[in-house]
Amino acid sequence: MLFFVLANLLSQAITLSDSARISLLTCGPGMELYSAFGHTGIRVTDYKQDFDVVFNYGTFDFEQPGFYTNFVKGKMRYMLAVESYRGFLQQYMYEERSVSEQEILITPEQKQIVFELLEVNSRPENREYYYDFFWDNCATRPRDIFEKALGSALRYDTAAGNFEHNKTMHDMLRIFVQDRPWVDYGFDLILGLNCEIEATPRHQTFLPLYLARYLDCAQLNGKPFTGRPKLILDAPFYYKSIHLFTPWLLNTVLLLFALALTYFEIKHNKHHVWFDVGFFFILGIIGSLFLALWIFSSHFSVPRNLNLLWLLPPHLLVAFFLPRAKKTGWMRIYFLLTICLSFMILAGWWISPQPFNTAIIPLLLIIILRSAIIRKFSRS
Repeated sequence: MLFFVLANLLSQAITLSDSARISLLTCGPGMELYSAFGHTGIRVTDYKQDFDVVFNYGTFDFEQPGFYTNFVKGKMRYMLAVESYRGFLQQYMYEERSVSEQEILITPEQKQIVFELLEVNSRPENREYYYDFFWDNCATRPRDIFEKALGSALRYDTAAGNFEHNKTMHDMLRIFVQDRPWVDYGFDLILGLNCEIEATPRHQTFLPLYLARYLDCAQLNGKPFTGRPKLILDAPFYYKSIHLFTPWLLNTVLLLFALALTYFEIKHNKHHVWFDVGFFFILGIIGSLFLALWIFSSHFSVPRNLNLLWLLPPHLLVAFFLPRAKKTGWMRIYFLLTICLSFMILAGWWISPQPFNTAIIPLLLIIILRSAIIRKFSRS
């Protein structure tokens, strides 16, 4: 029976009965990175017509043409899927993730408007959209559906809501990845200055948990917009991880190795250039990738990345000149500039408009140390 109902949803309009309910489903975070921030769905139930479905804006197809290219370019296509509530819930039971529900307290006529907007969105020609992690995702789309259906009658009193204060968009991510040091490290490296804008209560709704809070403080014509949240699946989230091998530890070990190598080089007056070739080549590769994302990607989060002050893309080319016994004058100037940039980052650590991850401090010290060694063993 449900199969025919789903087919009907995608082929023609349905008039909801007076028993229909619309609710917001908020799913807790999961163990995998793609599920670390939770999820949102809109549930539509009509027992008189024997259907109970979830409109899910968080699906995508790995088989879509150019999947990985589109992901890098910021042109990732997500889609709205219509699935049975039972199937939706079973997936979260399997993943041991919590699910809560808030009924949307609107009139039958308003429910019909919301439902028709969802139905139109679910059509094959409309269901795909360009995903943006901060501004257009599985949480912001339901918010926009309700606002489009209800217009200016829907208002928010966020002063009494449980929202974060004095946080940036970048800070909001840290709330969910603070127990994942490598993920946190990756975010701190790749996210640029665009993510340092203030996260207002409305901006925070890109996260499903905060969307639930946002709608909870909403009023429709002076009356509560949502009912009291109901816990459907209780699965307290505990991220199980061992923090022994962290970015800080790895980079500190690398610094100790660089210090030992430098000591023996000075003692024996011999430059082991192979370390510098590999080290600066890797920095250049990463910097070139970040620069390419800045220039060619439409991702909101990656432009204007101050990490490019130490992940200098020219390192990629300069590394090939290092094995030459005789270094040119421009190379001495280049590595003097490299030293100055690293010192500038350390000196302005607390006033930088973009926060740096503390795990890069050993890398900055290596850059300073090895740049000085390269200059020392250069011969004009």
